Amino acid sequence: QALVDERDTGTILQIDNERKVTKVAFTSTTPPCEKFCEGGTLGMTYVADRPDGKLSLFVFLTTTKDNRILKYDLDKVDDNWSLSNKRVFFSGIDRSGLSTTHNGGRLAIGPDGKLWVSLGDAGMRGSTSQNWDRLAGSVLRFNLDGSVPEDNPREGSYVWAKGLRDTQGMAWDNYGNMWTTEFGQDTWDELNLLQKGKNYGWPIAEGKYKFVETPLPEGNPGSNGQGTAESPAPTPIIPTMPSDQEEFNDSRYTNPYFTWHPEDAACSGIAFVKGSLISACLRGGKLWVMPVLGDKKLGEPQEFFTGKFGRIRKATLAPDGSLWLITSNKDGRGGWSKGGENPKDDRIIRVSLKTVYY
Repeated sequence: QALVDERDTGTILQIDNERKVTKVAFTSTTPPCEKFCEGGTLGMTYVADRPDGKLSLFVFLTTTKDNRILKYDLDKVDDNWSLSNKRVFFSGIDRSGLSTTHNGGRLAIGPDGKLWVSLGDAGMRGSTSQNWDRLAGSVLRFNLDGSVPEDNPREGSYVWAKGLRDTQGMAWDNYGNMWTTEFGQDTWDELNLLQKGKNYGWPIAEGKYKFVETPLPEGNPGSNGQGTAESPAPTPIIPTMPSDQEEFNDSRYTNPYFTWHPEDAACSGIAFVKGSLISACLRGGKLWVMPVLGDKKLGEPQEFFTGKFGRIRKATLAPDGSLWLITSNKDGRGGWSKGGENPKDDRIIRVSLKTVYY
């Protein structure tokens, strides 16, 4: 069985082996924002941290006041999962005003058994991303009981790395390296090799260049991100890309490993699968597949499914060895996919994998 959450409804769904979909729980029924909605029920991950190997489920949730992490007991009776004992694991993560932009929101259990949390800058840029005393603009690392790991970069702080704009993907390769996907502003999206205590430069740098501000054009239809039930959301007018003139080299900051223009990327989730990193991209509408060739060494990215499924939010390896993709075509960010029986619907897509040798 698979568990899937819906951002706007707050629903957690179960999909069984016969593809039957049932509701397991609601995390929240309160709309998290009035405009520029990117928040809601976001990432999930599970871990066997209860007696007798029983499971817990962590869920990242945007509320009207903050971003927070919920924790549930996750139990199975016959072939059905249930959630109980809902409690707040951690609260008070920054969110911005009436909007909920740049929440990050991905959760993962790392190879070290810790809970990792990816965050954005909450729309506040340098006041969060360059401030080690603020949680936003960071990747966080928790012990499973909610305490701060003793080997985090700064004593008493959950912050593992800073200088991030909006990180929505985390994965570890077979060498133990941590890779993250990063939404840039207008010019560069990033793949970062995330390391302890490093600062990745936002908003001083975008990609490998000095960041240059570009205001959105007047009346930009993408600025409100609104569509209707009958028509797709408007396609945003993307301003001229300015952050490509002055290379950024400063030993206090760490440059990304790979960069793409947003039209080719806007990558959200990332997974390590059979020797490769697989990144799911929204605006680019594709998977970038990057073979891991050695310690901290990747081969050239290869693209798959470009334009076939619309906006792809995440790729996940299933227990049967297949790859599951989840689309994000109704998120108010540029229309819907053209494929499938109903182009208005978001879908889960199952892909058989081949073994590739490098």
